[in-house]
Amino acid sequence: MPLTPNEESPVVEGLAVRWTMSNGAKRQVCWVRSAALEKLEGNPDLERSAFLDAFNRHRALLEATASDIFDKGKLDGPNVIVRKENI
Repeated sequence: MPLTPNEESPVVEGLAVRWTMSNGAKRQVCWVRSAALEKLEGNPDLERSAFLDAFNRHRALLEATASDIFDKGKLDGPNVIVRKENI
């Protein structure tokens, strides 16, 4: 079952952005690492303060990628992590 977006706001934690999606009635925690955001933005020196803007610009792609990772069962523990290799 694919993950679907929900209303929770993404947050920057460390060198990543954490957001949640829904798996039916369950909440699924997803992460995108800074290297993936830097690759999407074409900026290897993306400042932490720009992570949320970058996430929002590429949100649809990141959500689709997270859902694909989830569907393939390639979780990191209980979480979905989008890395630059997934982009």
